[in-house]
Amino acid sequence: MSATSIAERIKELIRLKKGKPIPSHVNFFYCFGGLSLFLILLQLASGAFMLFFYTPEPGKALESIAYLSNEVTLGWLFRNLHRWTSTLLMATVLSHMFIVFYLKAYQSPRQLTWLSGVFQLTMVFCLVVTGIILPWDWRSYWSFAIWMDYIGTWAGGESIRNALLDSFTLNVAYFVHILAIPLVLAASLVFHFRMVKRYGISEPL
Repeated sequence: MSATSIAERIKELIRLKKGKPIPSHVNFFYCFGGLSLFLILLQLASGAFMLFFYTPEPGKALESIAYLSNEVTLGWLFRNLHRWTSTLLMATVLSHMFIVFYLKAYQSPRQLTWLSGVFQLTMVFCLVVTGIILPWDWRSYWSFAIWMDYIGTWAGGESIRNALLDSFTLNVAYFVHILAIPLVLAASLVFHFRMVKRYGISEPL
């Protein structure tokens, strides 16, 4: 497929999307879901760039990030974009969930839309936690230790904590961060948007 053909298909898709009517009650506060999706795509793009330079080994992880930030052209930009966008993403997803809850948009027939959104919030949180671990500096080490201690306080949490500690390596955390969680999140997003398309945007009660 040629570049011209791809460009034409993108233009056609944009034209179709722009032609869809927007409910009159939709305002700025309904935009946090779309903003969250945009930030996820930014995370995907910046993370894909960083894959070429990061080394998931305890003795090399921080050095590879330092090399990316200081030596690679625009590496500092992609690293900081990835880092700060993750914080902003957590804020927009939480805001989206709060607004949906406030507007009571979780009620029938949109229960599955709400539950998939709660699940996506959990996945975004897991991405943030695993992302903090990857530099493997003092902040990463103590963040990991604190989370393990916290999990140990759950009912039955000691067995979960021990299993995580027994299987933990930086390489495992890396592949969970770049592959396992994103794939699960992508599947959940597809389902979420299908539910939104089926039932539409709720009106305030």
